[in-house]
Amino acid sequence: MPAEWYGFEEALDIADIVIAVQKNNGGWMKNDQLHKLSSSEYQRLLNEKGTHSCLDNVATTQEMRYLARVWKATGNDNCRQAFLRGLQMIRNAQKGCGGWSQYWPLSNDNGYQDYVTFNDDLVVNVLKLLRDIYNNTGDFANITDAATREACKAAFDRGLQCILDCQIIIDGTYAAWCAQHDTVAPYLPTEGRPQELPSVSGYESANLLSFLMSLDNPSDELKTRITAAVTWLDEHKIADHAVEDYTNDNQEKDRRIVEQKGTHLWGRFIQIGGNTGTEVYNKLFAKLKKRGKTRSYTYNGVKYTYTEEELARANYDPSKAYEPIYAIYKDTIPHMYYRFLYNYEDTPIVLDAKGCPCYTSLFRAIRMGYQYIGSWCQRVIETEYPAWKVKCGIHDDGTYILSTESCVSKNGEQTYTFNNAFSITNDDGVGYSTAKAYSIRYTAGVTYTIHIPSDLQVTEAKLYGYCNWDDADAYMQMWNNATYTADDYFFPRTKNDKAQWVTHVIDHAAHPVTDELAFRLEGKQACIIITLTCMRRSTAVENMQGGNQPSLTDKVLRNGQLLIVRGDKTYDALGRQITDNLK
Repeated sequence: MPAEWYGFEEALDIADIVIAVQKNNGGWMKNDQLHKLSSSEYQRLLNEKGTHSCLDNVATTQEMRYLARVWKATGNDNCRQAFLRGLQMIRNAQKGCGGWSQYWPLSNDNGYQDYVTFNDDLVVNVLKLLRDIYNNTGDFANITDAATREACKAAFDRGLQCILDCQIIIDGTYAAWCAQHDTVAPYLPTEGRPQELPSVSGYESANLLSFLMSLDNPSDELKTRITAAVTWLDEHKIADHAVEDYTNDNQEKDRRIVEQKGTHLWGRFIQIGGNTGTEVYNKLFAKLKKRGKTRSYTYNGVKYTYTEEELARANYDPSKAYEPIYAIYKDTIPHMYYRFLYNYEDTPIVLDAKGCPCYTSLFRAIRMGYQYIGSWCQRVIETEYPAWKVKCGIHDDGTYILSTESCVSKNGEQTYTFNNAFSITNDDGVGYSTAKAYSIRYTAGVTYTIHIPSDLQVTEAKLYGYCNWDDADAYMQMWNNATYTADDYFFPRTKNDKAQWVTHVIDHAAHPVTDELAFRLEGKQACIIITLTCMRRSTAVENMQGGNQPSLTDKVLRNGQLLIVRGDKTYDALGRQITDNLK
């Protein structure tokens, strides 16, 4: 709602309800529609004031933000006092490791609700709130005193360190994050509900990275961790595939994975490999064994009973490392709890070792009811990460990004000038224009020319973008004087007002491009971020080593940085020698 609405009587009436149902320990429960409660729902919440509070699904942080807005608009001190009680609950709920769990007070049953929870952005939402409070601006200006703001900053710093501590290390390499983590070192990935197996989580990792890249003045350690996570996720994508909703042969709404050039997927749960995977999954099996729960299922009059450890071990396949893993959580088929599945679309039901019929894949209702796979990481890798690198002045990997983040032109100017010495011109008088997520608009039928700095040559171009129209696709008709059809490098039309982002990579390594690179779109206007990988035109490495040295050269990627190894020396992509302690 607009800021002035929070000063109206309607907003104050809702604030009264928010305050009335606030838990005795300071927070609120999730998923309660406090702005439209029935009388029976209101009474239920009053009766439950003595139960635990929740931070999941924006619970508590959402109510606190609402109260802060009403307080700012009205000065109503009841709103401020309730806000402060909520803040105290968040401070009380912070774990010794710096993170937060779903509920406070804890259930102390060693269940998933007590773990550090990145699921559904829980920790991120808390940290964003703490950041807004200690920055003392906007809705939160002077809502607390200076000492409380300092305490919020300290809590934020501990929470940030928890994120870094939980980053998964797989055989010595930083990867990304799970949806839940243990609360003690080494903070291993752990299970959530029966379908949420220990893993690298594509969804939660994407949102954690977005948050980390929003932080001002990142430390060198934070830069390294972000780069490592982006690199790992990029290396473990399902390339050129998309999730498609469709109507199946039974005229039911269904979901499947299809080939789609330029769109990439990640599992919500990606199986961990290496020694780390062995440790993580053995820990899961041991935990389920210690818990000792059984699950029974009756089929054709026969009752089949399993321990949860049996179920978890039944289908786990170490050879499926880094593939998406799926599991089914449905109380009518409890014999499927914790079973590792590796098939998204329907595969035949089989008899298990006890002779009980079991699913070997997700089925339609489960596929439609939960996002097991998606393109969440693509926007981070292709849009946010390049923009973050520009903001941080990171160019050591030899890439040059042509986006709104790096462009220094003003809207309407015909020459698009970038802060990395590149520029783009056209002969049709089309001015510079910004678009979504750092992309630049390029008009169909217009020939654009990228002007390359004289000391560089382009070895690869990556185009990440979308079509700005919903009635036809855009496509690259000409790139560097080569012509293409509408099926080669195309950008899908917008669907349901949602941009369909894709990535295309054009390899110029065999014939690097110098001086100028021309391109032209046809069909419709497209909004694109262009990333150019370059090498120096002069053979800087050759010059440093002398003309009589052997030409044994390797390109390697270390911590997200492209390096050149010649003999016992290492250089960055621009030919500058890297000292031994940075190898």
